[in-house]
Amino acid sequence: MRNLHLLRKLVGRDLTARFMGSTLGLAWAVLQPLALVALYWFVFTTMFTTRVGGGGAHYAEFLVAGLLPWFAFNEGLIRSTTAMLDNAPLVRKLPLDFDVLVLVPNLSALIFECIGLAIFVAFLTWRGNFPGSIWLLPVALAIQFTLQAGIGLFLAATQVFFRDLTHIVGFVLSIVFYLSPILYPVGGRFEKFFAWNPLTPLLGLYRRALLSGIPEAGAAAALPEPRSIVLVTVVALAVFAVGRTVMHRSHGDLVDLI
Repeated sequence: MRNLHLLRKLVGRDLTARFMGSTLGLAWAVLQPLALVALYWFVFTTMFTTRVGGGGAHYAEFLVAGLLPWFAFNEGLIRSTTAMLDNAPLVRKLPLDFDVLVLVPNLSALIFECIGLAIFVAFLTWRGNFPGSIWLLPVALAIQFTLQAGIGLFLAATQVFFRDLTHIVGFVLSIVFYLSPILYPVGGRFEKFFAWNPLTPLLGLYRRALLSGIPEAGAAAALPEPRSIVLVTVVALAVFAVGRTVMHRSHGDLVDLI
């Protein structure tokens, strides 16, 4: 209970500190992802002609359903990597569970993602395309949080010993972005490049949850195979267990090195 209370306090502080002093305040939480979505939408619908899968769904909707989870995943991992060093005074002075420091940026990222998802669902409803499978959203969010928090715990502990990890993570995430079905659907001769990626069924869950109310969505809104959903769930739980173990076993060394 003490850690839960501390977690709430730290998440609240994190949300407030990120936009403190800015004129638009929390509005940036909406404007930033919307600006990036608009940029990608312009590039891939105006500069390049793209149709989504075989169903011909509007590309902007397909894109948003993939980008919103990615923004949270990307931000959570990047901020998790430096979570220990960013909170060095707390690490040195307070006898706390270091897991909390990693959960904070991931929870903040998911809160902003939920804001974007709520706006997107409201837009779809206004268009008359309310998603009937919206109940899948909590499932997708839970899997995503477990996966990125587990990776974040491992990265946060490792980065204290290997400071170059921050730069490596940014580079690797750039590669993962293009090897994930975010800008384009899974299919064709490049399908094998997506098969290994746990984000593939996860993003499939998001698209099923969000695009199921669009009759023309077709394959873009198809539910991933049950075995792939089970697999990504097992992977997420395993990654979280490994990350937590690494963090706890390196606890003493982390305090000495920070």
